[in-house]
Amino acid sequence: MATLGMRPLTETELLQRGPGGLRASAYQAGDVLRWMIRVSPATSFLLPVSVRRGLLRLAGLRIGAQVSGLKQCGFETKQVSIGDGSFVNVGCWFEGAGRIDIGRDVFLGPQVMIITSIHPIDEDGQVARMPVASRVFIGDRCWLGARAIIMPGVTIGEGTIIGAGAVVTKDCKPGAVYVGVPARRVR
Repeated sequence: MATLGMRPLTETELLQRGPGGLRASAYQAGDVLRWMIRVSPATSFLLPVSVRRGLLRLAGLRIGAQVSGLKQCGFETKQVSIGDGSFVNVGCWFEGAGRIDIGRDVFLGPQVMIITSIHPIDEDGQVARMPVASRVFIGDRCWLGARAIIMPGVTIGEGTIIGAGAVVTKDCKPGAVYVGVPARRVR
């Protein structure tokens, strides 16, 4: 009889994992340093926004001109692009398995989370140890309210508003308003 939950990691899986999810093959000093910059120091409230943008670019992110905010944010990946004129509020989190593309003039409220991976459950009820990544795309001129959560594989159409605390599990049409858990279209 199978038990639900996660099985222990194998020795091979343990060797493939490193600090912060970096794989063993990525243990080059430059990669580790870039990862350390993305996680916290680059988004310190003590630094001017121009320095924050510059450090994140050095860490491998594509940050457009005049992107502002970026205070106390976490970037687990360098696979993030944020378009010109966007604002990233305090405490936003960008999970690191898949690509995240954010358009121009997008506003992210405080503590927005963008998740790019899941751990699938097989037919025996076992949870996979290794994540499966999916890209997240947020179109131009979108507004995401405080503590909204964007799940893996979601595309949010241009000009869409996501209410505070919403959990977006499916694609959102352009120019619409979505609220709730799970998010549903209200306008």
